[in-house]
Parts: sequence; structure tokens; C-alpha cells
Amino acid sequence: MKFLTTFKISKGFDGWLQLIDDLQPYMDKYGYKMLFASTNDDETVVYDLGEANDPDMAMKMLSEPDVINMRKEAGVDLESQEVLSTISKHKIW
Repeated sequence: MKFLTTFKISKGFDGWLQLIDDLQPYMDKYGYKMLFASTNDDETVVYDLGEANDPDMAMKMLSEPDVINMRKEAGVDLESQEVLSTISKHKIW
């Protein structure tokens, strides 16, 4: 299942991209893959498209204490995270 999500960041997009690299072992463990990400002009909001084999496992990953701490340290405003929609089809050119 694919999810389109958004959330606020305070340490810029490059810092968030590094977080995704650092989270790769957790993403592998929980069957989550990041497909696409973008930010606004002042790099304070991220929009991403991710895919989970099992949505419950994705939520378990986000509940891991290490993942929570890593996200906070990277400047993610956890309270601002919002799933905008599930996505059934997409294409990236």
C-alpha cells in the first residue's frame, strides 16, 4: 500500500534525506520503501510517497524508540505528520 504524507521539518531537506539513509535498516526490517520526496521553497515541509507491505508494520516502525529519537534529532515535527491519502496508482517521469 502506498501513502502520501506530509510533515514539518526544522533542519532542512538535506538533513531529512540523511535521516532516510540512516533509517534504511529499519525500513528493510519493517518492509517500508520511500518512493519519492519533495519539499517547499524554505525547506520546512516534506511531502513524501512511501510504500509498505503491511501498514501495521509501518506504524510499528514509526513507534520504535530509536526511530522516534532519530526523527526528532533530524528536525521532524512528529505532531505535524499527516497521511494525506493512500495512493493506488502513480507514475514518475
